[in-house]
Amino acid sequence: ALDAVQRARRASDAIESVKTWLPDAHAMDDAMRRARVSAESAPAVNERAREATAQRERGNAAYREGKYAAAIEHYDASCAIERNAAALANRAMCWLKLEKWDAAEADCSSALALDAVAFGVKAYQRRGMARREMGKYLESAMDFEEALRLEPTSKILKEERAKSQRAFELEAKIRPTQARVKIPVEHDRAVERGDDSLVDVDMGAVENAASCARDSVETSRRPAPAPETGRDDDLVGKAAAIAASKPVVAPRNGAEFERAYRREMKAAASTTSASRRAEILTLVPPDKMETMFAGGLDPDILADVATIALEHWYAKDENASAALEWLERLRAVPRFAVSAALRPSASSRALERAFAAARATAARASNA
Repeated sequence: ALDAVQRARRASDAIESVKTWLPDAHAMDDAMRRARVSAESAPAVNERAREATAQRERGNAAYREGKYAAAIEHYDASCAIERNAAALANRAMCWLKLEKWDAAEADCSSALALDAVAFGVKAYQRRGMARREMGKYLESAMDFEEALRLEPTSKILKEERAKSQRAFELEAKIRPTQARVKIPVEHDRAVERGDDSLVDVDMGAVENAASCARDSVETSRRPAPAPETGRDDDLVGKAAAIAASKPVVAPRNGAEFERAYRREMKAAASTTSASRRAEILTLVPPDKMETMFAGGLDPDILADVATIALEHWYAKDENASAALEWLERLRAVPRFAVSAALRPSASSRALERAFAAARATAARASNA
């Protein structure tokens, strides 16, 4: 009887032991099975990648020979094996050569969705070219701007962006963006000019201006003397102090606004610069903005205006509604969309921070 009891106890212990290690055994078995399947499939995966690359290289060779249809077939085969951004971006170039703008746009968008870092410049540039041919001028300019964010020193991208921007401005019938050149002019006499007055042009003054311009160009080519840092800093500080001491005057037109606002932007190091820019904005009536800014605002000024309005106007509770109305009217200013799309990247970051702070301010106000 004692032996029977001991055998039963040993059997019970054995059963409990099996229950303990059986799940671990199953887990180990599953792990070994997955490793075996992975090892067996790895050569197949590598082979597919090699074949996709080979097809893409055949497509590149056909493209270099000007055989665009054959190149497209190879890129199709590469994507059928393994969809990849390189083949899509290269196929888009073939579509551009064949003037298939819709197909080129679609392939560039797909390439960007797969890998916007490695193939961003190519894809944005080619999609910008396709969209310009399709008449999507604003979207085209925005694509070239995105490409320039990735490759900011490219002259080709800057030229392509300028083409799309000019096309958009012509289509929208707005004043084209002009390069600003400062030319010193010697006036024979002071001329008071109103908004509707005519100004007599003295040809002698024009000839003097051209001569001064040539002299200034020649001077700019000469090596500049080493600056006296301490003296320059002192002069800048004095100039900023003088500018800050002058009262802010309401601008009568867009040119006066731009001169005054850009002067304050250049004095950004001054502690009063931001508040003075905000004061300039408050002196522009919302109902006159569309007329005053009929020629539009430069991209850098537009971004800074929105940032200042949010940070130094909207942030004040008593002026929040006026700031919101002003910003709402700003959207109706001509060329708003293209200027917003072409804003500098540094201004974009400042504007994003201003919007985040404004949302936080609105949230606190709603919870109060």
